[in-house]
Amino acid sequence: MSIVTEKQFLTQEELQTLKTIQNQTQSLILELGEIEMIKIQIESRYNNAKQFLSDLSQTESDFTQSVFEKYGKTTINPETGEITKVD
Repeated sequence: MSIVTEKQFLTQEELQTLKTIQNQTQSLILELGEIEMIKIQIESRYNNAKQFLSDLSQTESDFTQSVFEKYGKTTINPETGEITKVD
């Protein structure tokens, strides 16, 4: 068991340094939390974009198949819709 004979305190400079370190630590924790939230949002957007790409590719494939079934082997001008038969 230790006996405390005299209370000691940090100097004002040391106390200010300690408070600065604590404030910076809190700011860093908040910053890391924000970064993690942004990362989650970006991952969600990325996954949505991948799903959209997959859906779009399927739509394109279905459309191409239906055009080939209706018109045969053709090329299509996407600006005018003109269909040219391919031999």
